[in-house]
Amino acid sequence: MTLRSYLLLLTLATLLPVAIFAAVVGVLLVDSQRDTFRRGAEERTLAVLTALEVQLRSSISILEALAVSPVLDASGFESFRAIATSVLSTQRDWRTVNLALPSGQQIMNLSRPEGAALPMIPVEDGSIARVIEAKRPALGDMVVGPTTGKWDFAVRVPILRDGAVKYILSAVVDPSAIYDLLRTQNLPKDWVGVVLDRNNRIVARTRDPEKSLAQLGSQSLRDALTVSDSGWFHGTTIEGTVVYTPYRRSEITGWVFAMGIPAYVLEQAGKRAQTILGSGLLMALALAFALALIVGRRISEPIRSLAAATQAMGHGEPITLPQDVPVDEVGTLSTALREAARAISERQTLIEREKDALRAADRSKDEFLAMLSHELRTPLAALTTAAHVMRVAGKDDERGTQARGVIERQTRHMARLVEDLLDVSRVSLGKATLQRETFDLSEVVESVVAAWRAAKRFDGHDFSHATASVWIDADRTRIEQIVTNLLDNALKFTPAGRKISVSVRQAGGEALLQVSDEGEGLTPEAMNRVFEPFVQGEQGLDRHKGGMGIGLALVKRLSEMHGGTVLVASRGPGRGTVFTVRLPAIVRAHRELMERKISAQPAAARRILIVEDSDDTRQMLKEALILSGHEVQEACDGETGLTAAAAAPPDIALIDIGLPDIDGYEVARRLRANPANGRIPLIALSGYGQPADVKRAYDAGFDSHLTKPVAIDELHSVISAFQ
Repeated sequence: MTLRSYLLLLTLATLLPVAIFAAVVGVLLVDSQRDTFRRGAEERTLAVLTALEVQLRSSISILEALAVSPVLDASGFESFRAIATSVLSTQRDWRTVNLALPSGQQIMNLSRPEGAALPMIPVEDGSIARVIEAKRPALGDMVVGPTTGKWDFAVRVPILRDGAVKYILSAVVDPSAIYDLLRTQNLPKDWVGVVLDRNNRIVARTRDPEKSLAQLGSQSLRDALTVSDSGWFHGTTIEGTVVYTPYRRSEITGWVFAMGIPAYVLEQAGKRAQTILGSGLLMALALAFALALIVGRRISEPIRSLAAATQAMGHGEPITLPQDVPVDEVGTLSTALREAARAISERQTLIEREKDALRAADRSKDEFLAMLSHELRTPLAALTTAAHVMRVAGKDDERGTQARGVIERQTRHMARLVEDLLDVSRVSLGKATLQRETFDLSEVVESVVAAWRAAKRFDGHDFSHATASVWIDADRTRIEQIVTNLLDNALKFTPAGRKISVSVRQAGGEALLQVSDEGEGLTPEAMNRVFEPFVQGEQGLDRHKGGMGIGLALVKRLSEMHGGTVLVASRGPGRGTVFTVRLPAIVRAHRELMERKISAQPAAARRILIVEDSDDTRQMLKEALILSGHEVQEACDGETGLTAAAAAPPDIALIDIGLPDIDGYEVARRLRANPANGRIPLIALSGYGQPADVKRAYDAGFDSHLTKPVAIDELHSVISAFQ
């Protein structure tokens, strides 16, 4: 036999039992489930209609009890009016009670003063005639009441004397009573329940009850009612929604109750059948698989042998082909050869991919070197200016002191750049570490502006700045780098005499640094690429504007490293640009604490508990605090710290977040939960300094958050704030 013959036989053996089972069982189960759902819906319709009849019969019973009052045969209706008024007060859904002659002329209406002229009962109601003809209670249809002026319906009871109808006693009922009844039936949210009167007007409806009141029922429901007083049909609601509807007319009241069930609900009713069908299919597939194994074994074994031979060929290893193949197409060897060719192709693709990776690594190296050279120029410029100021200023000149501070900061900056150079891969991937501290962003901007003013870099431009205090937790040197790069970009592309401005403010929980200019501006295309490395505006051959096109790329990367963003806006070429850097602002409690630190006096001797699992860190903190005159307790884990705090409550607790047993957050929560320790100031020590980490510390009950490594001066300042 040929391979095609085997495959055909395998397919038939697999599909035949599945197709037979699915065709027979599927139809039976789905139809059965839908019939069951329909019967349940029709029974629910009958139940709701029965509840409606019970409620209406309750009103009829009350009127019948009132109708046998003997005072009706006495002269005048004062006594009967009083009794009827008492009954009306007990029925919250009744709007009024009236008494009328068989002609329809009202002779008493509790909604009108005694003695007032009363109107006729509307003839379109039709219930007066039914009461007189049958001498039985009847239910009126929806009308606009002549005394209430609102849509309502009446429950009417005949008052018989000598076998004839002498009066007709009616209760005018608010249709909302029927809506309340529907609402208590707890129909599914997407179903629609509706009650129609004899004229097919809506008495109550679960969807849009006020809007649909007194409207005609849907056309499909009215058409169904002309055919039969009960049944099931597929139609639409008055909104046009496709529904299946069971309906039934009451033999007692003549009213109709119908339910609109969305079509998809009925389709879901077949899910159970589908589940059963799926189980059957799985069983059929299992049977088919067993049959396929028997037939397919004669195919799989030689194919597996040929595949193994092909793989061996791809690896340059010796191959062994099967000898006795029970398939005519021994030419399957060509397939194995194609597999070998594919393996060789994949190997070549892998080689090309490795080459691309090497080229990408080389580009990353070049990008890193370009960025490093740009970063080195920034501190060198500040160092040069500071050296000049120190040379010119006197020994005790404050400007000389400021210049020394600049030299100190920029030297640290350059040292860190050298450290980054030792780990090129980390920096090229944007993973350079941040030395975070808490400071006022406006102070950094003011410092940069002052240095540039001293260097006369703003001469020739209309420069202005406006800063407001905004505290952030960031790397001061990197933030200075952001400010410097943005100002350098503004100066580079703004002609002399044009305006450049810098502002710092807080917006919600963010610090906003904005640098705007009246320079060359950007096209929409340029704005999309301005933050890419090595992208620059157009320059002449002399490149008098300088730069390597990485300043703004650095601004973007550094902003993102701080959890912030940077955006650019421009109204077009020649109309200037605005760069906006958004950084997370420090939480208010911590900012106020830092403001208090500035003016705090040297800390008095305190009893301090240190909870830290690192022996070296804990020992050094202990020694530093003891040298400052403090009494120190120490614990190497959270449980030990809690025990120490319970035995001798400290004045202040320094708690590491990453502890070996329970974390520092849990330690803080337990201390706060203990009334004896609930007011101890708690200071978090953590290597995690993102805004979310700071907020989590405050949420756990800490009063302050310090990022490792902690400067001793900063620690003393925080301790002083809790005097």
